Order: sequence, then structure tokens, then C-alpha cells
Amino acid sequence: HNNRQPPTATPRHATLRNNTISIGRTRSRTIFHHTQSNYNRTMAKEVLNKCQWLGLFSDSLKDDLTKLMVSFDAPEGHIFIREGEPINCFLVVESGILSRTKRPSGEGHENDEPIRIDEVGPNRVSGFLHVAGSADDEVAFATIAACKGGAKVWVVPGAHFRKLCEENPKHSSEIIKVLSLKLRSTSKVVRAAVSEPVGHHEKDIANTNKKVLKVLCYDTTSWVKENFEPQVGSFNENGADLQVQMDYTADRLDVKTAKFAAGYDAVCLFVNDTADAEALWILSMCGVKLIAMRCAGFDRVDIKVAKTFGMSVARVPAYSPYAVAEHAIALLMSVNRRITAASTRVKMSDFTLDSSLLGMDIHGKTVGVMGTGKIGQILCRIINGFGAKLLAYDVFESDDVKSMGGKYVSKEEIYKNCDVIFLMMPLLPATKHTINEKVLPLLKKGVILINTSRGGLIDTPALVNGLQSGIIGGCGLDVYENEGGYFFQDWSGKAVEDKTLMTLLGNNRVVMTAHQAFFTREAVDKIVSTTIENLSNYSTGLRGKDLPNSI
Repeated sequence: HNNRQPPTATPRHATLRNNTISIGRTRSRTIFHHTQSNYNRTMAKEVLNKCQWLGLFSDSLKDDLTKLMVSFDAPEGHIFIREGEPINCFLVVESGILSRTKRPSGEGHENDEPIRIDEVGPNRVSGFLHVAGSADDEVAFATIAACKGGAKVWVVPGAHFRKLCEENPKHSSEIIKVLSLKLRSTSKVVRAAVSEPVGHHEKDIANTNKKVLKVLCYDTTSWVKENFEPQVGSFNENGADLQVQMDYTADRLDVKTAKFAAGYDAVCLFVNDTADAEALWILSMCGVKLIAMRCAGFDRVDIKVAKTFGMSVARVPAYSPYAVAEHAIALLMSVNRRITAASTRVKMSDFTLDSSLLGMDIHGKTVGVMGTGKIGQILCRIINGFGAKLLAYDVFESDDVKSMGGKYVSKEEIYKNCDVIFLMMPLLPATKHTINEKVLPLLKKGVILINTSRGGLIDTPALVNGLQSGIIGGCGLDVYENEGGYFFQDWSGKAVEDKTLMTLLGNNRVVMTAHQAFFTREAVDKIVSTTIENLSNYSTGLRGKDLPNSI
């Protein structure tokens, strides 16, 4: 729209004389007039009758409402209510769809596209409770505008609606009665959704005046509950002012399961939970204000949307970098020395040797580490102990890596020269599919590829082609690009439908573990303790950047 804001149809002032409503718009400095003919009032009443709860009003009240209703054929993009500006009307949609969007918050997002919240379709109302319960000084949470194809909307000025109620106490009583009826029925559903069995958490919160922070832990497997419950219990016994009430669900967070968090203050998420815009909107409507990640990665959390909805996001930035680095070495040695195949043979009492078990010395070989953050630096130190030549790639070069003899080179030099390549980078738009079809011809033939970082660093079909062509001599994976539907779940009794995954599992030059590189006693203890610490810090009132470990 050439950076021009569409005019707003929010009434700034309105007058009612001789069945004519005039609504001014100071932003566009225009006024439109609408004469309420009997025909228009009949049409307005038909619209009211179709509304879910405005239709419950008496004919007398609806007749008086139709005198205030102004029909407006809004073109696509027309703004009725603008975020942050006073709400001084309510809208009744006859046809078409209105979108509710919110400006992204946070530095660097000022010019980003608005975030879609939801839609208001035919026979629905927006803004009624705002204008019914307050003067024209309450500001809008979101912008409401006509979607593609435009919309026909009836606008009711808030000041005139309140005046109607003031002059007719029976109307006021009736509105309160209808709203109370809907509130009772709705609140029963909400209470049922958030209620707990009798005695649930009784031991945790009985006989205490401490503040209670309710947390729902998604994607709960046995190790999660076994490790969180004792530490949460210990915290509650020793905590001075806070009781953490943590409940668990095996379901992963997505748009369908977000509603489970109704009544909770926070959710605790893991690597395969999907906190996208739609899920976050539902969480915010459920009252969730904190997302506590029990991991370092947050690529499945839409941080911009979370901040826009007023949520804080905290993570566990580091638990045991040694665990991941050591697991990467374990995968290398398993692939290189054919440990899986050798172990299977021996267990079948086959003690023979042949060339299929032949490996190579790591000593003297050229090893590339792509990504030299904390984990990558520890990995470089271990590789140095093998007596290998160390090449590294990272946009931020580490003096520690250089001091141990590591040489920073381009990606192309690593592809060309390395016998072993470790992927230790975070998954970002710039690093997605670092290994792809175009890279295959650049790789040293027979290279061993190890990935314990993020599955999306590798284009999996390209990996399969590289293995089948012999360009990639072996691969150790702790992560997989499409692992979300499989990892941390038992599929032993079901058919795995992912053909690419099955191809990898059936390749004897591939060693795969299910995202367990982090899984050591020390790392798990750190994950649990830091998550509880994040919850505790949040309870003290710390928000956003002031919250330690926030994103």
C-alpha cells in the first residue's frame, strides 16, 4: 500500500438526528452519513437474529439497537479498529471476514508483517464487551480489518449504545441477564477444563500461603517425570515463597494440544514441541505467560510472536557440552570401526574378520569441525588428542581453537580436504541444508559425516544419494531432519512411514541414535535445576530481557 496506512472506520464522534447517524473519522477527515430506513432496520434485525448471543436479546432491545447500526461495505484492507487506539464502537459482521492482527514487538521487528491472531466471520461480534463496559478510552489489543474480498459490517457507536442503556434500564438488565447466562455456561466449560481431581497436588500446596506457579510439562517421557518430580518436590519443601505445581502430559505441544494449558501460568517444552504462531495465540488466551524450554534449542518457538503476545521465553543455554561432544566422538568411532556390525556378529558367535569391518586411524587424518561454539571447542580438544589435523569453520573464530593448532578455513576447503566432518552449528536460515546436492561433488570421497546438532543441517535425500554413490563413506546421526514424528516415541510395534528414514536405518554405513547426545546424568540434572531456576526467577516478577536465560 505504498507505506500508507488505510483509513480507519473507527467512529471518533457520532450524532443521531432524525434517524440519521453521522460518524466522523478524524484520521481521514471524512464523515459518512447513513439514513436508517425501515428496510435497513429490517436487514439489521435479521443480522442480529443470526448472531449467537445478540440473537438472545428481546425484540424490543433489538429494535432499538437497529436504530444505531450503520452498514458499511468495507473493501479489502479497510481498518475498522486500530491496535493501540481507543475502541469506541462494536462490529457485527454480516458477510465476509475480518482479520485481527497485531504489530510485532521487540527490536528489529518494527517493519515486519503484522502477526495474524484470528478471524471474525459472519454472524459474529467484535468489541461489544469493550464498549459496553467502559468509555471510549480503552485501547484495542489488535487491529481489525477486512480480509480478501471485503466485508459487509454493521457498526454500532459505543457512546450511543451506552446512552441507550442509560435511558432504558430494562435494556441494561436484559443485557446483563444474557451475558450472565453465557458467562455461566462458558465458565462451567472452563472450570471443567482446568479443574483437578480432589486431592490432586494436595501434598504440594496444602497448608501454605506461598505463591503457586502452575506449569504444564509437554512431551513428557519417563525420564522427564522421573527427574523433574524429585527436584520439584525438593524445591517446594525448601523454597521460601514459591510452590511449583507441575503437571505432565505425553502430548506434544501443537495447535491442537495448546488448549490443554488452560489455567496454567507456564508451559515446559522440549525440542519437538511446536510453538508456532497459532499455538502461541491459544496459549496466551489460556493465560500462559512463560515458555520454559528444557533444552538449549528454540528453533521451533516463534520468538517474535511470543513476545508480541506478552510471553517470556527462557531456556537452558548449556547443560553439559561435554556430553554432546563425547557422543559425537562415540558416533565417529562406531561408524569408522564398524562397531554395530562387529557387535552383532560376535553376539551370533561369528568371530571372523573381513574387509567390511575395516576402519582407519584417526591419527594423522584431517578432521573438520563446522561450528566452534562451546560444544565445538570441546570437540576440537578431543580431536586434538587423536593427533589429527584440525580444520574449523565458524563466522566467529575462537582463540582457544587456534591455540590448540586448529586452522580456520572456508567451507569449501573443509569439504575438499577433510576425512571426517562434524556438524556442530545451530540451525538457522543460513545453515539449513549445509550438506546438500550441490555440496556432494565438493566432498572428499569417502568422508565420514557426523551430526549431533540439528537434523535440518543436512538435506536428507542428498545424504542418501551421497551414501549410495560412495561419496559419503559413513554417517553418524543423533538428529534427523524429520525426527519430530518419531524420536522419543516407541515405534517398534508400528510401521515407520518415512521412507527416507527407513533407508537410513537399513544402511550398514549409518549409525543413528535418537537425539540422545545430551543424555547424561550431569546434563539431565542441569536441565532440571536450570528449568526450576527459570520458573523461580519468573515468579519474582522478572520478564523479557530481565529474566535470566531469556531469549
